[in-house]
Amino acid sequence: MGLSEIVDGHIKELLNQEQLLYDTRIAVCRDCKLITKDKVLGEICDRKKWFDLNTGAVSLVRIDGYINGCGCRLSAKARIPEATCPLRKW
Repeated sequence: MGLSEIVDGHIKELLNQEQLLYDTRIAVCRDCKLITKDKVLGEICDRKKWFDLNTGAVSLVRIDGYINGCGCRLSAKARIPEATCPLRKW
């Protein structure tokens, strides 16, 4: 995802656009073990967490075969139609 898409997501967030897309995606994210609530940034896909798609295990250290969070603010990213979840859940 490039800078223009990131800016677009933040603009859509500020203007409350793509709300249906956001609602659908954030429901998936809120069930995910990679989500973290940051006091300043809100809900983020935590780049410090690693997830094993086969077992559902989570690690705070890198393990081969695990996928880490992207670090994005979900309130913005989930509004970008072209954006994807690092776990391919959307």
